[in-house]
Amino acid sequence: RPSEVWVKVGGRSVSVSVVAVAIGVVVVTGFMAGWSVVQRRRRMEVVPGLAVEGAGIPPQWVESEEHVREAKEKLASVVSKLMRREDLEEMETAEAIDALLLSPAQTNYQAAALLTLMAAKGETPAELAGMARAMRRRSTQVNPQVSEPLLDIVGTGGDGANTVNISTAAAILAAAAGARVAKHGNRSSTSMCGSADVLDALGVQIELSAHGVERCVEECGIGFMFAPAFHPAMKHIKEVRRGLKFRTAFNILGPLLNPALAQRQVIGVFSEDILDIMAETIYNLGTEKSWIVHSEGLDELSPLGPAEVREVTPQGIRAFRIDPLTYGIPRCTLEDLRGGDAEYNATALRNILGGHEDSIGNPVSNAVILNAAAGLFVADLAPSLSDAVELAKNTIRTGEALARLDQWAMFSSSIQ
Repeated sequence: RPSEVWVKVGGRSVSVSVVAVAIGVVVVTGFMAGWSVVQRRRRMEVVPGLAVEGAGIPPQWVESEEHVREAKEKLASVVSKLMRREDLEEMETAEAIDALLLSPAQTNYQAAALLTLMAAKGETPAELAGMARAMRRRSTQVNPQVSEPLLDIVGTGGDGANTVNISTAAAILAAAAGARVAKHGNRSSTSMCGSADVLDALGVQIELSAHGVERCVEECGIGFMFAPAFHPAMKHIKEVRRGLKFRTAFNILGPLLNPALAQRQVIGVFSEDILDIMAETIYNLGTEKSWIVHSEGLDELSPLGPAEVREVTPQGIRAFRIDPLTYGIPRCTLEDLRGGDAEYNATALRNILGGHEDSIGNPVSNAVILNAAAGLFVADLAPSLSDAVELAKNTIRTGEALARLDQWAMFSSSIQ
């Protein structure tokens, strides 16, 4: 039932109410938080931050006893509402995240309760948008001086398929074909190789400042924003997330937190069940044109079979399906797309982008072309997906894709 979860006790599955789980989380993490507080000296300290519009928190947060008390009261109110299985409003959620980040050492037990109860209830688009707005305001912003719209091709991760880094290769290919790409990513957490891992193996400098990323986008058409460097606030809830041992809202927030606020996106989601939730969240946050996609269990388009797509524009959300067969891309198996460690995937990507004879027309190459084509279409660089597929193929054939990767690697490594 919706109000229950199942846990293993002595080899048996036992039903436990969500409220009981939340109380358990609060008690255990509350003790840990209390011990942490005992170890710290009481202090009055100015914490740098940004004003939160409409949330009543001043531009300079003061971690005084009064502000900590107010934060705890705000969180207690929100947790109480969630225990009644009531949805939160967007601003209410943003204020709750602000309160958590105001004094994370003293509110981590409430953070655990909040995330547990939201996961048990099911997060709404308004709640996800509120979380994203709060986290965006604490990110280091990237603002390249370009006239073209910024594009990101990214997945939520969590599909457990361990494929080659398809979206990363697609982003490089799209940049070589004329897009301005602001790629946001991280090292692996659920697979053998994340976007940061493979780019590092390809010789791209992944830990650049905002100015360094801006220069890469301006000079090479693509830059990479290493998530931990651009979202310092995320470390405050890292331990809470690690301790919960189950998927929370933060597992799908990544694509919503692009520090360059890319207005053209292809976002792959790990489950068809969250296609509409993600689409509505993107619509609430605002976008010029984005695709939310899921294909046969993968958080990206693939030759495995037809994909469900939600196209999001300021005019609304449109649902449709695309079949790779329509664009001359044959079916493949999941095993055909499997990747390995960073070195293995880096070699595969170089072969694909370079049009190596062994990779032309193979399933991974087709998957990269398909996702790059989606990016080129949402960036308005092709009038149709068919035209975008041909543009992507031609970019590989001319050698421009591999040349762009090499240019990016050399340029990013030269930035001090």
